[in-house]
Amino acid sequence: MGSPGGLGGGDVASALARGKKKKDDPARELAEIASRLSPEDQASLLKFARFLERESPARAPEPVPEPEPIPRPEQESVVKAMRRLSATYHMLDRSKLLNETSALMAQHVMQGRSAVEVIDELEVVFQTHYEKVLAEDPMRQGEDTQANGGSADGDESR
Repeated sequence: MGSPGGLGGGDVASALARGKKKKDDPARELAEIASRLSPEDQASLLKFARFLERESPARAPEPVPEPEPIPRPEQESVVKAMRRLSATYHMLDRSKLLNETSALMAQHVMQGRSAVEVIDELEVVFQTHYEKVLAEDPMRQGEDTQANGGSADGDESR
């Protein structure tokens, strides 16, 4: 089978190859087909895909998933805590956590701050970021409006 890696970085096969890697994934199958096409046919496929994208209705946003709690072991290193919290809060964008988490890691490694203290703060950082994502979730904002008596014009929770 052909590989989308042999094509240029900006073509449809490369874009589709970045999709999920499941066995029956349509994006992967489409990428594999595109990798076997001539450059002219790839351009046609890309034009058609862009046409479909423009003409298709917008997808409804998916709700933010719940965290998958992993129990905190009694003895845990800061690095293992980061792995555990990243798995628990898999829905979070890690780049948005980078400044705070790396600062805490540096305090532990460079300044000798205790692992327990740093892990406690890491848990707060992850929880806070998750709550921020929930607050920005359009699916939950509709629920908040209904919970507050159906008033859409005033946000009384802020």
